[in-house]
Amino acid sequence: MEPPRPTRGAPIDELLEQLQLVQRELVVREEGPTGDWVEGSASDLRSGAKAGWYYPLVNGGGLAFRSDRGAASFGHVHLAPGPQPIDRAASLSSALLDSVPAGAASLSVGFTGLANDLEEQLLRQLAARPGSTVIRRFAMERALAPDDGAELPPVPEGLTLVPIRDVTLEALAELDQRAFRGTTDELLIGSELAEYRRMLQSLLAGELGPFLDNASTALYRPNPPALVGALLTCEKSARHAVFLDFMVDPPRRRRGLGRYLLRWGFRALWALGYERVRLWVTASNETARHLYDAVGFSVTHRAVIYRWDRVPLTSQPHSER
Repeated sequence: MEPPRPTRGAPIDELLEQLQLVQRELVVREEGPTGDWVEGSASDLRSGAKAGWYYPLVNGGGLAFRSDRGAASFGHVHLAPGPQPIDRAASLSSALLDSVPAGAASLSVGFTGLANDLEEQLLRQLAARPGSTVIRRFAMERALAPDDGAELPPVPEGLTLVPIRDVTLEALAELDQRAFRGTTDELLIGSELAEYRRMLQSLLAGELGPFLDNASTALYRPNPPALVGALLTCEKSARHAVFLDFMVDPPRRRRGLGRYLLRWGFRALWALGYERVRLWVTASNETARHLYDAVGFSVTHRAVIYRWDRVPLTSQPHSER
């Protein structure tokens, strides 16, 4: 089939309509971007400020776009219903992969609009490229109940709770980096401290939803001074919240700190009037998944991220399947 068209100079109505379809699917997964994301992205794609390719909706439709941030690139592929879905999805994905800037070491791609069987078929094709990793993620949810409003036990000995805004961005970023070092999650964020700072800045600024200071906290050890855990929370709707980031210093795990932070978060959200809370976890993070199961979370959605590294971590393509 014909290759997709560049979005630069594309009809603005076409881009707006396709981006609205992307946003609609992301909202269902509660990953929907906020504000004027559709209009801003359409303008960036049409001007060439953001790289993108598309198939017109009249021919089935599909859209791929990419943002480049230093050594990391992030992309998305959306497919609208129509003929030759795998061919369209593969061509859009190839357009992203074949155009990664020379200075970028990796590309992470999310997908919407593909049925599960077609998504698996596409991933099998993409995983044949050297440097490929397939990262599977689960959205887990938990209903909040009156019991969550009960008094908590004392803060773990030797620690104190502090407001998240009282913690420096640098300290949060360093803890996040330590917490994810050597895990699959590190592939999603990056290995450099600057990438964690950038991510945390966007969370605190409410870019993924209004940040809930009253449902976010940090565990601090006064002597010697150290940040040992943190929970960051945002609102997705009037009754639904999301735990955006949850971290415990690796040397202090398996001591109940993570469970305490989650229980603290449940109590705070119940007091604020929320009815449900969600979080995301990678399939390979079995320790976290067991904890979330134990405190009442259950899987509601699944998502896949395709990751390509310019310098493969091993000599052969690899996958978490």
